[in-house]
Amino acid sequence: MDMDGTIYLDETLFDGTLDFLDYVRSIGGRYIFLTNNSSRGTESYIEKMARLGIKTGPEDFVTSADATIEYIRNNFGRETVFYVCGTESLKTMLRNSDISISEEPDESVEVVLLGYDTELSYKKLTDCCRLLNRGCRYIATHPDLVCPVSYGFAPDCGSVINMLETATGRRPHVIGKPQPEMAYLAMKLTGFKPEEAIVTGDRLYTDIACGVNAGIDSNFVLSGEGTMEDIEKYGIRPTYIFKNIREFLEELKK
Repeated sequence: MDMDGTIYLDETLFDGTLDFLDYVRSIGGRYIFLTNNSSRGTESYIEKMARLGIKTGPEDFVTSADATIEYIRNNFGRETVFYVCGTESLKTMLRNSDISISEEPDESVEVVLLGYDTELSYKKLTDCCRLLNRGCRYIATHPDLVCPVSYGFAPDCGSVINMLETATGRRPHVIGKPQPEMAYLAMKLTGFKPEEAIVTGDRLYTDIACGVNAGIDSNFVLSGEGTMEDIEKYGIRPTYIFKNIREFLEELKK
């Protein structure tokens, strides 16, 4: 299940969220929060959920940063040096996983890693351009174009991907949604089979596409970024469509 735009917006919990989560538990189900937001660690989400009245633990989350760390472990040597265009929180997660990071675009850097960077600077952008033009490998935590906020939307990782493509002609290998790895990991952690799972979210091109790519049902809610027009725009067909989490809950109860 996605979070931003699906069960809350900034610090506002959507109507029906608590009832929905309670209902899932009451019927013996599990919910795992899948987030492409790589700007902060799980601890921050646990704290935010607590502020909103939802008790969670680390086992309730799978982030694109988690999936990226797993990808790096499986595809790069321990000696590989990364330049990270991301938050200090993301860098701390990487360092805690024994991943080497350079703060400067020097000759030691082999891979550019792009995340959702709420601390983005023009220097970081030019550093990325310098490294990408040099031929460094290139990965990104996720492709979300915007992040829902109280005043509308703010640029997310996908917007920066597009900007860097304009400047360098390079596009990254993307790790998070819409790739299926986060859904696979959630099922592995919970023990549920594909036919027992569903991905719920407000973005067709990430959340719903993740479910489609993982071979499981998907539920498109219209409480965040996505609109009905996006179905034709992206050519992605969700299994179900609901206005919000409350409407989804009422249908489940039937």
